[in-house]
Amino acid sequence: MQARLNASSQRLLRKHIALPQQHGSWALWLGPYAVGVGVAGALNAGLAWVTLATLGAFLALQPLTILVKVLAGRRPTTDRAPALFWLAVYGGLIAIGAVGIAASGFGYVLPLGLIAAPVLVWQMALVYRHEERHNLWVEVAGAAVLALAAPAGYWVAGAATEATPTGWLLWLLCALQSFGAIVYIYLRLAHRRLLRAPRWPARWRMALPSTTANGANVVIATGLAMAGLIPVAAIAPFGLMLGEALYGGLWRIGVGVKPVVIGARQVIVTAVFSLLLILAYRVG
Repeated sequence: MQARLNASSQRLLRKHIALPQQHGSWALWLGPYAVGVGVAGALNAGLAWVTLATLGAFLALQPLTILVKVLAGRRPTTDRAPALFWLAVYGGLIAIGAVGIAASGFGYVLPLGLIAAPVLVWQMALVYRHEERHNLWVEVAGAAVLALAAPAGYWVAGAATEATPTGWLLWLLCALQSFGAIVYIYLRLAHRRLLRAPRWPARWRMALPSTTANGANVVIATGLAMAGLIPVAAIAPFGLMLGEALYGGLWRIGVGVKPVVIGARQVIVTAVFSLLLILAYRVG
């Protein structure tokens, strides 16, 4: 009997079903959330509920994806029970967090979840049709949804009574950073499949999308700063991202580098970006 219970527990407690497997994906949620709370510069009880709700939403994506793959015949049916189990656990976190958010007087934050719904349906439709892999735009859209943690954290930490513009601007900045980071990661993953570092003309061609995306982010941030919508110092974090894209895209070609190394480096870069953005608002 005990052996049977242990076997059942092992089937449910599967790491690849319970936790995200994409390298660096945690940064896509934690970075924006830290920015929102850090820019607000305060802590209160409401943040506990926001943390539960956003963490649950972030974690639920993995078991939901597994469940859709089971329904599509892409995963064995033995994965159905653990996927449903973890969906229930994370759904519980979302529900508890949502109730706490509403009870704390921050109910206006809850519609952010509705914004995520169409993107989630699109993602799962692609998963069902086995079309999600190497799809840049679905990853960018997903990252933009995770960046909604920035305004949620900012509004609640700052005890705002409504959805203020600064929260939306923080979302935009974090979404732009995620976009540039994802395009850059695609380049680094292309590098790792090479047999040797390419010659300079080929390097420039490969690095063009990443350089363009991160360069455009610098231009957009500069425009927002000139319009007085964000601090001038907020341009610097995007300059960091552009510098990283140029360095890794042109000089340090990561032939054969493991994905976990690429993900870990991106987590560090995202952490530095978030810190610089927080300082830009706090000091400015």
